Amino acid sequence: MIGNALPGLLALVWAAVQGKQKFRDLLSSLLAWRTKFRWYALAIALPSVVFVLSACVVLALFPGRSGRLSVLALVNTLLALPTGPLAEEIAWRAFALRKLERRYSRLSSALIIGVYWAVWHIPMWLLQLKFLTATQLLIIFGNLICWSVIFTFLYERSGESLPVVILLHLTYMVVSNQAACVLGLRTTSMIQVAAAISVFLSILLAGRLAADNRVKFSDPTGNELG
Repeated sequence: MIGNALPGLLALVWAAVQGKQKFRDLLSSLLAWRTKFRWYALAIALPSVVFVLSACVVLALFPGRSGRLSVLALVNTLLALPTGPLAEEIAWRAFALRKLERRYSRLSSALIIGVYWAVWHIPMWLLQLKFLTATQLLIIFGNLICWSVIFTFLYERSGESLPVVILLHLTYMVVSNQAACVLGLRTTSMIQVAAAISVFLSILLAGRLAADNRVKFSDPTGNELG
């Protein structure tokens, strides 16, 4: 729990040290809940579709006895909200992403955050995931980079609304954990299918981020400024 909360706590401290305005800017993203409903709907729909579809594919390809949805897993996931989705999104999106975008494009910033985000999760994966091979670790690593692009897209399009990506993060955790409870040992296959779908989705949204970046650095006549 302390490890999960640490990035967010460090981001808050760092922003406070930089001055009141920097700290207010960070908090403004956290309080930016007034955005279009469709972004909240997408925050729930995207991970739900990816993991439910992946679970259905695995059940069709590898039929057999399945588990059940777990209330305990749901409660544990919801209890992780303050130290997981909330603290992480303060660090990754509200703090680090904003800083990176001052120097790099939105897509490049999303990819950089994705690599760092994935590296930061490796110790947790090694501790929590059973039968983890080097190939599986590489797939999970790449999957999280893809989701960094998806997170960035929703964050930018929602007007830098942190509540939207916190909901996205929480939904991702809830749906993926419940799917794992149902599939049991077939979870590794679901991860592979979900990663393939995530790659397709991230490529689609990466093009939108790149287009947004061209508009961002163009003048009103549409001429590129750099």
